[in-house]
Amino acid sequence: MARVVGQAQDVAQGPEPGQDAPLHVSSKMLIDDPILGQVPGIRLASLLAHATRRHLSAGETLYSAGEPAAAVYLLQSGTLRLEDGAPEKGRTAERASGPIGAEALLGATRYSDTARAVQDADLIALPARVLADLTAEHTPVREAFFNAYAARFETDCIAEPHRDALSEPTAKGAARDTFGWLLAIAAPIAVYLLVPSLNLGPEGTDFLAILAVSVCMWLFTPLPEYVPPLFAALAVILLEVATPEEALSGFRSESFFMCLSVFGLGAVMMSSGLTYRLALWLLVKAPPTQLGYNASLFGLGALLSPIIPSVVGRVSIVAPVLIELIGISEAGDRDRYANRLIYSLLAGAALLVPIFLTASVPNLIVYGLLDPQTKFAFDWGSWFWAASVYGVLMLVAFMLVSAVIFRGARRFSVPKHILREQQRMLGPIKSAEWVVALAVLAMAAGILTETLHRVDFPWVALAVFVTLMLLGSLGRDSLRGQIDWPVLVYIGAIVGWVSIAYSVGLDSFVIANLSWLGDYMQDDLPLFLILVAAVILTVRLALPTGVTVVLMATALFPLADDQGMSMWVVGFIILAMSDTFIFPYQSSYFLKLRNDMAACGLEQVCDARRMVAANLLLIALRIGALYACLFFWSWLDLI
Repeated sequence: MARVVGQAQDVAQGPEPGQDAPLHVSSKMLIDDPILGQVPGIRLASLLAHATRRHLSAGETLYSAGEPAAAVYLLQSGTLRLEDGAPEKGRTAERASGPIGAEALLGATRYSDTARAVQDADLIALPARVLADLTAEHTPVREAFFNAYAARFETDCIAEPHRDALSEPTAKGAARDTFGWLLAIAAPIAVYLLVPSLNLGPEGTDFLAILAVSVCMWLFTPLPEYVPPLFAALAVILLEVATPEEALSGFRSESFFMCLSVFGLGAVMMSSGLTYRLALWLLVKAPPTQLGYNASLFGLGALLSPIIPSVVGRVSIVAPVLIELIGISEAGDRDRYANRLIYSLLAGAALLVPIFLTASVPNLIVYGLLDPQTKFAFDWGSWFWAASVYGVLMLVAFMLVSAVIFRGARRFSVPKHILREQQRMLGPIKSAEWVVALAVLAMAAGILTETLHRVDFPWVALAVFVTLMLLGSLGRDSLRGQIDWPVLVYIGAIVGWVSIAYSVGLDSFVIANLSWLGDYMQDDLPLFLILVAAVILTVRLALPTGVTVVLMATALFPLADDQGMSMWVVGFIILAMSDTFIFPYQSSYFLKLRNDMAACGLEQVCDARRMVAANLLLIALRIGALYACLFFWSWLDLI
């Protein structure tokens, strides 16, 4: 059997008695390999130090069936004959290229075949342990080795990874990237040419230019969503638009710690097994139909809305149920059935946000900006009653969009007897699950009784999270691997835009340039509604929901007070239109769900184009629902 040792070690110690000195392995050999050539150069460089050459004479055996599997070989020249280790199968094949002994990489402890040289052959030996570490980071490469092993007795051995899986840039993708970067360069130039006439000021102009670059990065370049806001924070600091404390204030904000706490709670629920038990319970109780599964996911998110004041948090808690259902259904790429489930979860967690006062932080911000008289009139119950018609109409809109955009989805149901057997295998609820369940109830109780203990809900959530860590419920590996840190970085970087917008005078700029909307509040309310919706949708292309809500409420509430218009109606319109998204970068909770699915190998399931179509249709129906509410609000003497 070939010796699998480091090349440097071979040179230092010299060849063993009776064996030739190992031949040199050049970098070109690994780069030209159809499988390993897809791995980044830095990883190949580390692999090269462990690679050795092996020469076989005709008739010599490389390894025999049953020998310890310690290395994978890449055949460079010559021909090897593979003989199945199970004599009754009698399978043989001759290989002139590709990997040999790939079972060593796939977890087998012994070789399953015998490999013998038909003619003189040269091979590269790679230690299975080192190669396993490399392929763990590159799933398509590992799959290519598996395909080669599975097809080793077939005429054509599959050895090359699928190009789509390796995400090689196509000509179309490269052109899009080039256009995106050119636009990112042109956008700030356009801002500097146009904005000075608006008297925004140098810092405000710089900030708008930075926002323009960030939006171009989000829309047209394949960067992770958290990169543009980090770039914006750096640019703000370097250009002295704001102090580092203001630029990075999001990382010490209540929103950041609330999301961290809810993400941590979701991680504990998953590691304890509570989410899997919940998923099975929900699937057993739900009608085994497409409508039943979608209604269950929607309902679970909606029920959490008045309790968990974070859409990202609700998605984080419910996502394991969705992932389990998609996994059981064996959904393929852009599967319409799976995407309807995804849409149901997102809609359940976010669609009814405006109707519950405690459903999100922006809701509470709007409530805090109301005048004392309006604030006294709209407690939790009064808010819900005034928003109830909108809630009913949005339920209808959800069902309509789901039926139209995802029509033709395949039918699938999980047999009830299998689910019940899975429940029996789980056994009774374990102590770790009870601890997590009590933590969830404690957090919900703490949030609902905020008026009694006067502790803001982000710190209630953080207290629960820290308590779980003190009890040892969340270990180092879970904290590192199950909390979505990229989304947290995105949230922390983007929340700081609120303080920057105020410090550069962007709020005054917005107020001054939206004063014309006040003329339509009393004279033409329907036109006012559509104009506000258009302005908010435009602003949301660059700014997150929280920033948009703050700026719009700050601008329009004084106008509403001056025109005798109910601040609550204006605030509700702002909330209803701000809590929308078209593109993925606009939604932190969609990014969170997509990352959770990618961690489970389901990144190809989500159909982004169909989601965009669903969002556009829902925005149109959302505006229609607001128009219908005008009659109800008139009946309530709010307008």
